[in-house]
Amino acid sequence: MNKGLNFKYFMPTQLVLENGAIKQLSTLVKGKKVLIVCDPFIYQSGLAQKVADKIGTDEVAFFSKIEPNPSCDTVDNATVMGREMKADVVIGIGGGSSMDTSKMVSCLVDDIGSIHDYYSGGTREITGRKTQLICIPTTAGTGSEVTNIGVYTNKEKGIKMPFASPYFWPDIALIDPELTYTLPAGFTASTGMDAFCHAIESYWNINANPISDALAVSAMELILNNIKKAYDHPKDIEARQNMSLASMMAGVAFSQTKTTGIHALSFPLTTDFGQSHGVACAITLPAFIKLSYEGAKDKLDVLIKRFNYKDINDFSNSIESLMNDMGVPTRLSQIGVKESDLDRITDIGMMAPLIDFTPANMTKEVVHHLLKSIL
Repeated sequence: MNKGLNFKYFMPTQLVLENGAIKQLSTLVKGKKVLIVCDPFIYQSGLAQKVADKIGTDEVAFFSKIEPNPSCDTVDNATVMGREMKADVVIGIGGGSSMDTSKMVSCLVDDIGSIHDYYSGGTREITGRKTQLICIPTTAGTGSEVTNIGVYTNKEKGIKMPFASPYFWPDIALIDPELTYTLPAGFTASTGMDAFCHAIESYWNINANPISDALAVSAMELILNNIKKAYDHPKDIEARQNMSLASMMAGVAFSQTKTTGIHALSFPLTTDFGQSHGVACAITLPAFIKLSYEGAKDKLDVLIKRFNYKDINDFSNSIESLMNDMGVPTRLSQIGVKESDLDRITDIGMMAPLIDFTPANMTKEVVHHLLKSIL
């Protein structure tokens, strides 16, 4: 054993991954009053009700107003509903926005005050959670079901930042690949590339460890072998299952390491330019692959050999070609960014502690140059 090894690994969430897994809810839910948190589409499509029907209790309420990049006000509104019904179970169904909201709500229903008291300058600290928390992803990308991180938008300050708490770990991550079968092609691409970002950022992260590396590499390989199949053939069951597995594995990997500069720069791209989280991350991915070679050459050489690339430029260019083939933007100008915007994007990105986990010298000048190179 390498005597230099020194790391910790903590993963308290029960994982259930199976086609038709939502049928198990009646045995997994440990409460009588259930709040289901979802977005309008999940509710209107009948999926939220389908999940509720599997629980086995009549005391179910729906908060179905989750928007992309959920605002603090939305979290507070969902919390009010949970408090009024005295929810003892919170289930987040959907993408990262719904699951992230469910994490904060599950902690606040038994507490007092607003998310603002805890997040983005708040002075209170989350000290516990009595409410059961179950997360059910309907995309293969965010990995939120297996992390202790939520990302929220403070519209008053115009800032989107992550928030971590030991009480944000879901009690159960219920991963049912069947729920992704009807995911539109664009969301398949953007969420899948988000999962790839999670995996590679965990892998080259300065906090990486042998367990996170093994999960990250396997996740990247699964994504590269299956994302285009799932995009081109939505009913390819094997591809969908593999993408769900890869997303979960990437989520577990970055739950241990956190992410890096890709995610740090994604925050202003969502708040200022209205991009989905997946697009906001993926758009800088090819550039970060080249940049991170500076400090993670040995690790990236492993990927180059494993995935049969010629060199780091071939790796970066191949990922960019994959994105182009799936209609994922690869230039900032495609999403409305102008050169005059680069200073603000740089400044906000530099504010995120995640930026320092990148294996490169992340100065303001380096970040600005990276952004300009993909304008």
